[in-house]
Amino acid sequence: MTTVLVTGATGRVGRHVVAGLRAAGATVRALVRTPDLAGLPTDVELIQGDIYDPAAVRRAAADVDTAFLLWPSFSAEGAAPIVAELPKRVVYLSSLNASSGGVWGDVEELLRQAGKDWTFLRPGGFAVNAQGWTEEFRTGDVVRLPYPQAGRSLIHERDIAAVAVLTLLNDRHIGQTYDLTGPEVLTQAEQVHTIARAVGKPMRVEDLSPAEARQAMLDLGADPVLAESSVTYWASLVDNPEPVTTTVPELTGHPALTFADWATEHANEFRILSTAEVADRYVTAFRTGRLDQALALSAPEVVRVAPLETGGEETEVKGIDAILENARRLNADVEFLAVHLVGPLLLDDRFAVRFTFDELNVRTGQRSHTTKLSLVTVTAGQITREEVFYYTPPTGS
Repeated sequence: MTTVLVTGATGRVGRHVVAGLRAAGATVRALVRTPDLAGLPTDVELIQGDIYDPAAVRRAAADVDTAFLLWPSFSAEGAAPIVAELPKRVVYLSSLNASSGGVWGDVEELLRQAGKDWTFLRPGGFAVNAQGWTEEFRTGDVVRLPYPQAGRSLIHERDIAAVAVLTLLNDRHIGQTYDLTGPEVLTQAEQVHTIARAVGKPMRVEDLSPAEARQAMLDLGADPVLAESSVTYWASLVDNPEPVTTTVPELTGHPALTFADWATEHANEFRILSTAEVADRYVTAFRTGRLDQALALSAPEVVRVAPLETGGEETEVKGIDAILENARRLNADVEFLAVHLVGPLLLDDRFAVRFTFDELNVRTGQRSHTTKLSLVTVTAGQITREEVFYYTPPTGS
């Protein structure tokens, strides 16, 4: 049985890689920064750590047969010691533009120099990057973007993952470079209109100036060289659209998924959910152990009001990061064995859920139950406030 280390396992492509490997009977190990938020199946071995930490990668790579590498930085700085800790066999998620240099070409070269048995997957634009337009869809009827007539052959994340699984499990792909695209070219304006049809909401497209596009890249953490090259690349796609390759159907045996397929699958992400829909997704996320999905329903500045400790006064915590940090502090000695939910009960723009936690104090060995009622406020399709009321002393959050 093959054991595969997956980096980026909680991401847009990585989750599908994990699912495909499990379906194929492989043993899956994942390097994750926050295991309690990973939301991965229980048979996936979770190694806590950061992809930028060589020691963490060394722990995760111990005794695995192969690794799926996703290098998340806009720069290859610090990648060399990470590459050195990976197993001999590596499948790297690169880019269609890797031959032109940049971070993707740099990491490819590091893998070659390290003597790895490499396979390079070079996808073009990811269809899932269109999620960057969700806020504009939800709050208005205009999407502003640079070079609306730039033509891209966007690929569905599930097709990238399908090829990744094949190459991870078969050594005949060693030394191969695969250019991966969707089955058709659409301009960026056509992409917006494709999503609009799936959502059922008319949208207009307006030009974003090159300077504004560069600044948007810089705001995302890109260095100036990458920001400039990205804008130049988008400009080039107006007259010279991205190519269409047949690699996906040739390797997988099924047609590549279209952007319209992707838009239909993700349509709900581009519209404002009703309170009932938010409540249903929230409860389902907890019932299936997907805390990450529950958090995704919250506004970044969500407010949580709850006792911080037994007998303590009500305290307000604002922001997802602060809420998570507080929960980790309160639950440092607690292992949650099970959770039982009742609800949701809908109340106009709010809903209520009752949680009963079966807990084990790992320090004392004492087992207990804690019951709480959460009253959740929804504004414009996002959770903006949660008020917590305990029925028993609040030993956790």
